[in-house]
Parts: sequence; structure tokens; C-alpha cells
Amino acid sequence: MKITLDEIITNKLQEIAEKKKVRGFLNAIKTPKAGNIAIIAEIKLTTPSAGKLGDVIDIEKKVKSYEKGLADAISVVVDKKYFGGDLEFIRRVKSIVSLPVLTKDFIIDPYQIYEMKAYGADAILLIAKILNKKKLKQYVELCFEVGLEPIVEIQNRKELNDAIATNTRIIAVNARDLNTFEVDMDKACGLLKFIPQYYLTLGFSGVSSRCDVEKYIASGAKGILVGTSLMKAKNIEEFIKELKSL
Repeated sequence: MKITLDEIITNKLQEIAEKKKVRGFLNAIKTPKAGNIAIIAEIKLTTPSAGKLGDVIDIEKKVKSYEKGLADAISVVVDKKYFGGDLEFIRRVKSIVSLPVLTKDFIIDPYQIYEMKAYGADAILLIAKILNKKKLKQYVELCFEVGLEPIVEIQNRKELNDAIATNTRIIAVNARDLNTFEVDMDKACGLLKFIPQYYLTLGFSGVSSRCDVEKYIASGAKGILVGTSLMKAKNIEEFIKELKSL
């Protein structure tokens, strides 16, 4: 059978369109599957503060349990040296479940944004603490250009002002101090209350019970990221449902 150039180009256009498809992270958080808050369930194999939390062989079982437990999105930590991550985890997770994937790393160069897009990320984290105001704004715009949802993470009022100066639609407050790795949920909840209501707000870190979730909800968070406690949970599905009060 003779193959024409037009056929090859038509097929190539279909391939590219498929690769460009993203899973809607923003809408997943706005309209959680169940309960009154969206849960972003995290995959991280180790942390400087908690040590080893899992192995590569655990990933498939965990993400399936996350989806069955009605998590709304999955976060994948890809830093290799300090968190045991790998960019390949993005593709692996997306091949197993249908949830949108937030990719977390310490982004300091535009190359990383293109790289994460190439590996299939739907959303990525931009940490205001490690980016100046100009770069933060540039990186948010680059995310939109390549088809990624940027989430700007903050820990104080100055970083909030920097986030508001960008076109991000999602702002996350991390209760974990990135310098000391200590968690202060009260401080995080206090900062959440200062974020204008037209932003979609997220609470990161410190969640180990429904009581913690309710603190974030009372402060205006529409979604929470749960990492360490989920990685340690014996019954993942039941734990997620407990957090959602189902």
C-alpha cells in the first residue's frame, strides 16, 4: 500500500493533538467528586523531614487507591536527590489513572517548565520564595503559553503580593516552612484569609485528620494537598473519605 505525505502529516497532526491534551486541574478543584473540598493526593517517596515514605513499586497501587478513594487530583514530586522523585513518574501515573497531575519541583529555570510539559504534567508548582517577582510573572505566563496550569505557592504577605501581580488563577499557602520544614497550620490559615476571593485557594501540608481539613475550609481553601499522611496511611481509600467527611 502506498503511503502519501498527506497521510503522514494527517497522522502526525492527530498525534500532536493527543499529546497536547491536558486534564483540567482547575475544574477538578472547583468541582470535587465528593464532599466540600477537593483533595490533591501526593506521591513522594522520601522527604528531608520524614525520611523514606515508599518505593517505586508502590506507586501503581497507591494512585489506584487515590482514585478509588475519590481524590480529585494527584501531585507528583519529581525532585530526585532529596525526594526520591523522577519525571518518569508523571507518565507512569497518567497511564494508570484519569486524574489531572500536578507536578512539584523546585522550578528555577524555564527549561523545567518545557520539560514537565513534555512529560505530561497538567499543572505545575511555582514557589514564590525561590523566584523574584519578575521571574514569577514570566514563568506563570510561560505555563499558560505551553498549556500548563500554574499554581503559585506562598508563605507570607510579600509573596502573596508577588503572586497577585501575576496572572495565576490558583494560589496555595504552604504550612510547611521550606527552610526549617516545620509546620504551622495556624499561620497558613491566617494567610489564606488575606487572599482575594476570586483566586482558587489551596492549603498545603499539615493534614492528618478531618479536623485539619476543617481548619483549611474555614480559612477559605477550596482544595488541600495531602502528602506524608497519605503515603503512610494503611487504608488509603478510607482515609481520603474520612478527610472528605463521606
